Amino acid sequence: MKNLLFLLTPCALLLAVLAGCGYHLSGGNRLPSDVETIAVPVFHNDTFEPALENAVTSAVKQEFLTNSRLKVANDPDQADLVLKGTIVSYGLEPLSFDRTQSVVLEYRVHIRAVVTLEVPRTQKVIWKDTKVESSAEYLANPDPAANQVAENRAIAEASQQLAENLVHNVLEGF
Repeated sequence: MKNLLFLLTPCALLLAVLAGCGYHLSGGNRLPSDVETIAVPVFHNDTFEPALENAVTSAVKQEFLTNSRLKVANDPDQADLVLKGTIVSYGLEPLSFDRTQSVVLEYRVHIRAVVTLEVPRTQKVIWKDTKVESSAEYLANPDPAANQVAENRAIAEASQQLAENLVHNVLEGF
């Protein structure tokens, strides 16, 4: 019994100190309590990378579905909030080369988007971020089909990273 008391006393003291000093855990939802739904229309794609908007939009919707108290609504007019996005840049950055410096061995995919969070009934923008960015790397492959598969995987990874950051910022950042 003495050992148990010896172990529990420091824990109780730590909890008392943390509670008394105004410390709180981060991660509370900052959206108003009456906000229950969000719509995520397909992002606009202002790049030349085909179907990029589908990968990004799908990742954002999935992130809201799995990691948020908000329900995803299909109809923006029926949602409490609407998250609109435009993909403004997509790029491939060579990261490493072979010994002759003539063949790229590894690339980094970059995606940047501008997003707004609006109240559909009033069209009022309540939050905007002009620099939602993400990236992912992949190894280049001399086979064009295999290289495209690797690039698509990197796009999916970068889209997921962008979605995670975006959902976090929507829920915590304003």
